[in-house]
Amino acid sequence: MQIRISGLNYNVVELPSEDMGGRLGLADFNSQLISINNNYPTQTKMIAKWHETLHILSSVYNINLTEEQVVVLTHALVALLEDNKEIVDNFRQ
Repeated sequence: MQIRISGLNYNVVELPSEDMGGRLGLADFNSQLISINNNYPTQTKMIAKWHETLHILSSVYNINLTEEQVVVLTHALVALLEDNKEIVDNFRQ
């Protein structure tokens, strides 16, 4: 999977737990890579993808979010998108 963030393509890969060093997710800005631990349920991996994406956005746009802010914003964003599946299409109008 690949996502585009601020004009750059980031590869999103799932890796075995032993390659993740105890982490659920990791954003590598230099290699444009988001790594997700594949030893978790689908919903947890989806949350991790959003979490790492928010870290990248925070860095790229110099927002300087703390880890706690990223955690809270991730859960708020996921809840908004899950509760309103049509939101992206509606906001494009």
